[in-house]
Order: sequence, then structure tokens, then C-alpha cells
Amino acid sequence: MDQKSELPQSWNDPTERVVFLFKSIQKIYKDQLYKKSRQFGFTGPQIGLIIGLHKNPFSTLNDMSEWLGLSKSTVSGIVDRLVRQGIVIREVPEDNRRIVQLSLSPEFQKNNIIKNFMNEFITNIFKDIDGEDLEKITIGLELLYNLVKKDEGPSL
Repeated sequence: MDQKSELPQSWNDPTERVVFLFKSIQKIYKDQLYKKSRQFGFTGPQIGLIIGLHKNPFSTLNDMSEWLGLSKSTVSGIVDRLVRQGIVIREVPEDNRRIVQLSLSPEFQKNNIIKNFMNEFITNIFKDIDGEDLEKITIGLELLYNLVKKDEGPSL
């Protein structure tokens, strides 16, 4: 099947195609992750928080609120449920008693089904691809990464 046939025919601008493809791939990946996570009893926001803490351990409630794009009170409720389930740990650092850091519990990290799924999902996508096509994808992603990284600019 021609992969370009799924794209709107009216697109002449390669930038629009890149944006469409990037967003579409992210959505498919997120949908698959959420679908799998529901099998283990997690909601979408809970999985978002778990992924956020996996990528950014010892984040604060404010950090996770920004990461998820949800209010602090909503994230606090999500954290409360995950703490009760033994998935998230709240810690007050000794060097700054004014903040609370969040992290995944060692038990959850040891048996982190979500992380395994994420890795398995990507591995399965590429299992039947030939080396030449995989190299093309890798080169394209590295180019995109370098362009994005170059334009990162100073943090606000």
C-alpha cells in the first residue's frame, strides 16, 4: 500500500505534511499506550503522570501540572490515587522542606508494565522493516531532531 495515499492530495507544502505526520504518529502512539494502560486499570491522566515521572523523576506537583496541562488540584487528586495504590511516592527533600517531590515507587519501577509496553510497541513497529528503510527513518528523525534542537533557544 502506498503510504502517501493516506495524506490529503491537496498538500503541496512539505511542512504541512511533516506536521500532519508528526501529530498523527504521536496520536497513534498515545492512543495505543492509553488503550494498553486501561487493561491494567489506569486512566489517561494517570498514565500521563506515570510517564512524566518516569522521564522526570523527583518532579514537583507544579512540574507535573505543567507536563499534563492540567490544574494543580486535578493533578493532586491523580497523585493521591496513585500514592494509595503504591505507585507514586511523595517525598520532602531535606534541603528544601517547602516542596514535595514525586517519584515512582521502586516496586512499580521494577514491574513497570507501561515502560515495557512502550519499548515493545516501538520494537514491534520495526520488526519487519528492511535495513534500508530503517536507515532512512533514522536519518530523517535525526535531521528533524537537530533542526528542533537548533531552534530551541533560551528557556523562558
